Amino acid sequence: MKTKKKDNMKVSAGEELRRLGNRWVFDCANRLIEDEGMERKNAFRQAAKAYHLLGRLGKGEVLFEYVKANGELRKARGTLCRGISSVLDSYEFKNGRPDMGRAESGTIVYFDLDKEEFRCLHIRNLLTEITFRNERNERNVAAQW
Repeated sequence: MKTKKKDNMKVSAGEELRRLGNRWVFDCANRLIEDEGMERKNAFRQAAKAYHLLGRLGKGEVLFEYVKANGELRKARGTLCRGISSVLDSYEFKNGRPDMGRAESGTIVYFDLDKEEFRCLHIRNLLTEITFRNERNERNVAAQW
């Protein structure tokens, strides 16, 4: 059997980000499987949904639904992008940027535009993304899940 050498192979920045994203999804899915008893397929689907939501929160305004801890359905309008809310723009983060999602705790932190404060939700409770408005092109994009 012949194997190819990969010693001098450089990884692009885009590939590195893709790998980090895959790792985040993998860690979240494993947490959902171990702690929540979720089936493997559903856990990975839910973790991927959360990862895509985080990406869009960082790029613009997102309207999404989740189930609150008390069982109530909540439609949230949130972001993690500067330039959308003056309250968020003036907020001083501890390490210079928001701590958006924690794979080890299974939570997503976002800035709620209606209540003008930070909120969090558990990844297992995320239902769907309804719309996304990017600040650059100001258009609504329907979710493709």
